[in-house]
Amino acid sequence: MSGNNSFGATDLPQDTIAAMQKGIMGWSYRGRPTWKCPMDLALYSSVLDEIAPRSVVEFGSNRGGSALWLADQLTARGIDGAHIWSLDINPVTDLDDPRITFGYCDAAEPATYIGLADLAALPKPLLVIDDASHMAAHVLAVLRFVDGTLEPGDYLIVEDGILNELGWCDEYHGGPLAALRTFLAERPDRYQIDRARCDFFGRNVTWNPEGYLRRV
Repeated sequence: MSGNNSFGATDLPQDTIAAMQKGIMGWSYRGRPTWKCPMDLALYSSVLDEIAPRSVVEFGSNRGGSALWLADQLTARGIDGAHIWSLDINPVTDLDDPRITFGYCDAAEPATYIGLADLAALPKPLLVIDDASHMAAHVLAVLRFVDGTLEPGDYLIVEDGILNELGWCDEYHGGPLAALRTFLAERPDRYQIDRARCDFFGRNVTWNPEGYLRRV
């Protein structure tokens, strides 16, 4: 368990994190690996209830399980015309759903593959999710890129800062938490950590510590 005053500190004991990780990596939605922890499924649901996004941009598709779950959640809420763009360096090619567009993007250089004007033109509110490589530099590149289009009322989720507690910090060069710390320091008045969500089940009892952000 991290020190209580450190960025990303969690009330989850490390042995619990390790045990839960095994279950999370085995969890699928409608037959597709989805890899979301149960607390984050609940927190995502509350975000969708609050902001009712008409557009979701997800960096990191894996097999498309999370995009499919999000699409079903938006449909269940009756959000007319809601659409998901799920982007990955290995795009999903075996899932055809009119609510989802899968496409190519390298998180290291998102501006090379996505037009900022196109992103800005998406129907709002907008939910952006970074769940791609988790390398600190790549996460920071995505955050800096989408910052150019996010407006007050939009929402940003940065996945898997918990990897530091799993002992993988060096492997990911500091991972999402390092990127978040830099990004928030660069833009202290534009984003607010949503403490009510990060701490809903206890201090950062989530796989996304410090990773629920409001654009203010």
